[in-house]
Amino acid sequence: MKNQEAKFILGAYRPDGQDAGDPMFAEALSQAERDPDLRIWFERGRKFDTTVSEKIRTLAPPPELRAAILAGGRASQPRLRWWTNPLWMAAAAAVVIIATLSVMVPRSSGPAIADLASFALNDLNQAHGEHVGRPPGLSPLQMQLGETRTPLTAGGAIKIDLEELRRKKCRSIRLGGREVFELCFNRDGTWYHLFAARRTDFSPGAVDPKLLIRSQGEFVATAWADSNLVYALVAPGSEALRRLI
Repeated sequence: MKNQEAKFILGAYRPDGQDAGDPMFAEALSQAERDPDLRIWFERGRKFDTTVSEKIRTLAPPPELRAAILAGGRASQPRLRWWTNPLWMAAAAAVVIIATLSVMVPRSSGPAIADLASFALNDLNQAHGEHVGRPPGLSPLQMQLGETRTPLTAGGAIKIDLEELRRKKCRSIRLGGREVFELCFNRDGTWYHLFAARRTDFSPGAVDPKLLIRSQGEFVATAWADSNLVYALVAPGSEALRRLI
């Protein structure tokens, strides 16, 4: 099943999980579990649908609605201008709320910073033997990352030029269509994997890298951002990770 087909099916999935056991969604749900990009799209879509549903539930129908419906076909019912009809006013209010939410909570505003940590873990576990994040031209930067004693999450501790990484053939991958670079470096005999991407490619917001800890298999990861870039750091174990953050 292709992601486009899976998205078409998952678009009908109810956000409260009632459809989890429905065979119609089984293959698409399995696809979302396997594919990080599709999983991120699906999770953000469910959050959006939940927010819209909660807002719509706060709309109380006008007390006169039942009577207006029952009397709607009577010829003797005086004609009201549409903007004074409670039924039309309720419908208009719902449209305004949904339109407002569409602006406030866009479904495709970009991955969250935390998504980069999960994505980096998944990438490392699936293709660790294929990683080539140590191109010769980037040795000075790798040495700097390996020798600095300042926490990497501190402002100004990391000075990375994505254009330089691209020019020097640093390994790059895609997260939801966004370009992410991987740079490997050694600190005290331990190999670390630093992932970096443009800040503007990700949703607004901040995270605490010491609290945002993800684990998968033998690896542990966290993520953070500065004004220009978003980072994820993957290490072989939580102790090794915390030494650098």
